[in-house]
Amino acid sequence: MLLFSAGTGKTMVVDCVFAYGTMRAEIDRWNMIDSNCQHLKAKACGFKLYQEYSFFYPFATKTCKDSDVIEGSVLHWNDPVVFAHKLAGYDTIEGYSEDRENGLYQRIVVDVEDENRQIRKAYMYIQDQSPEYIEECFAFANGDWLDSTAREHFDTEKKRIDQAARKILGRHGP
Repeated sequence: MLLFSAGTGKTMVVDCVFAYGTMRAEIDRWNMIDSNCQHLKAKACGFKLYQEYSFFYPFATKTCKDSDVIEGSVLHWNDPVVFAHKLAGYDTIEGYSEDRENGLYQRIVVDVEDENRQIRKAYMYIQDQSPEYIEECFAFANGDWLDSTAREHFDTEKKRIDQAARKILGRHGP
């Protein structure tokens, strides 16, 4: 359990992480989820999900539109010491540091709704990217990085871009 002040003078307890990509409970690429982790499907409103074609992970951007929703997992550890350790690990994975402005991701506090329709405060990692950069990325229209139809569209588009790049560079092959 960590205390967070959003500049309002009020302190709130934040004891969850909202994961939408490689940190989701269904994937756990980083082996951070253990038997003490409670995880539920969840969603965060006001965000869009993208992925650069050459990267293996997605990123979220803030839109402030309730119609933009990202699907993911809310991760929680009851022991505050364990949670602080896990959060520090996620900070490292995401290239986040409180004293560094130019990290890969920013860490913010958001409201997420879990599969039981409970609203929770959770840390979420986002990127603030230019519209020009985002235009070159794949947008997950339904906000779910694990959706098989979206993954098929991403893979097809990535293959098309790779083939075009090889053609431009004069290379042939798969």
